[in-house]
Amino acid sequence: MKQLIALFVFTLICSVGVVTHSYAAGSKLVEGDVLKIEGEFYTVHDKAGHEVRLHVDKATHLEGGPFKTGDKIEAHVTDQGHARSIIQLTAAGKMATAGSKIVEGDVLKIEGEHYTVHDSAGHEVRLHVNKTTHREGTFKVGDKIEAYVTDQGHARALYHITNLQPTP
Repeated sequence: MKQLIALFVFTLICSVGVVTHSYAAGSKLVEGDVLKIEGEFYTVHDKAGHEVRLHVDKATHLEGGPFKTGDKIEAHVTDQGHARSIIQLTAAGKMATAGSKIVEGDVLKIEGEHYTVHDSAGHEVRLHVNKTTHREGTFKVGDKIEAYVTDQGHARALYHITNLQPTP
């Protein structure tokens, strides 16, 4: 009985904090290490220990590449396995592109090319969004978003976040 309880506690501890982000239009977030690259296909070993095959083409927004085996990445992927974007991460899980950061939060205001976002730390962040920004759909006040932002406040990529779901 003690072994069963210990196994249950171990499983519970291992599963705490594992979260899958779910994005609009049937996409998900995959974070892990590139195992191999074969033409337009990347195989990634994700945080849950699975091998995930990603299709990468000219429509994929790439930041921090060219990518190689061993790189740590974050990819926004459709349910069909197409990578909408791939961002290179440092070993600590931060964006590898110098001067870049990730802003997550709620859109408070949109004024022309400027979005004001209430981020997860409680700050109001002003983002510059223009035709060079890779966008997943259209945005309005109240949307939950994730943005990849330069140190000057320009959003390189912008995504909807519809909800957060614990991995089963």
